[in-house]
Amino acid sequence: MKHEDYTEMLALAALDALDEGEQRTLDAHLAECADCRAELNALRDAAASLVYAAAPVAPVAPEFRTRILARIKSQAQDAPLASVASSNGAATLPTSSNVRSLDEFAARREARTGTVSRRVAMFGALAASIAVAALLISLALVWQRNNRLQRELARLANTVNQTEQQLAQTRQELANTRADRELLAAPEALTATLAGTKMAERARARLTFDERTGRAMLVAADLPPAPAGFAYQLWFIAEGRPPMPGKVFTTDQTGHAEMHDTVPPEGRHAAVYAVTLEPASGMSAPTGEMYLKSSAS
Repeated sequence: MKHEDYTEMLALAALDALDEGEQRTLDAHLAECADCRAELNALRDAAASLVYAAAPVAPVAPEFRTRILARIKSQAQDAPLASVASSNGAATLPTSSNVRSLDEFAARREARTGTVSRRVAMFGALAASIAVAALLISLALVWQRNNRLQRELARLANTVNQTEQQLAQTRQELANTRADRELLAAPEALTATLAGTKMAERARARLTFDERTGRAMLVAADLPPAPAGFAYQLWFIAEGRPPMPGKVFTTDQTGHAEMHDTVPPEGRHAAVYAVTLEPASGMSAPTGEMYLKSSAS
């Protein structure tokens, strides 16, 4: 049997409504399950408290017995003699004073029947109230347990979601690291050094890109933090052509930045690589001050 099967037997056990076989099975489970023992005790306490909640039944009025006895005495005194005719002549015999009238028996039977009916109704109502209370308690416990399970499932789902996000981020970082290592080790890799201008004389950067695929990585240091709404943008400046835009990037608090980009075919043989300060969304042509610039190739 499953644990849920035992919990369904607890309400009946609280009302002593299990047969011997079911009770033995439940007792064996209760000996090992503290949760079910606690729930059974709660159900029994609730069933016991319903006795005090039942409406009291008024007893038979004391004067009822007095009226019945007075009626019986009156009928015994007023009973007429019964005449019995025999085959030898007329003879009269008094009726026995021990004979009870039909009205007396009917009254007594009605009284007993009414008392029994009231008792049966009282105990029936009490048993029904206990059964309803036990059912309500069981439903409340099931509802509480269901709420706990739902909260636990939500917590676990949130934990799994966060773990999956962390794993995805870790995989991406590992992939970037592997790609950077392959880029630096590629035979076709070219490197350009960018020096700081008067806007940031200590700034410096290194641009490494694959001449065949254009895959590139820019690493910069000692750049001042960009103002709100602005970012740094990389440019590929080929002779006789307008500057070709690259991606925008920002630095951390120490002025360090790392950016991955793809150099267009026209920019892989650019004469100059530069970095300017532009609006954070990026521009199609440079408009801001230049902070980094490579020497002409």
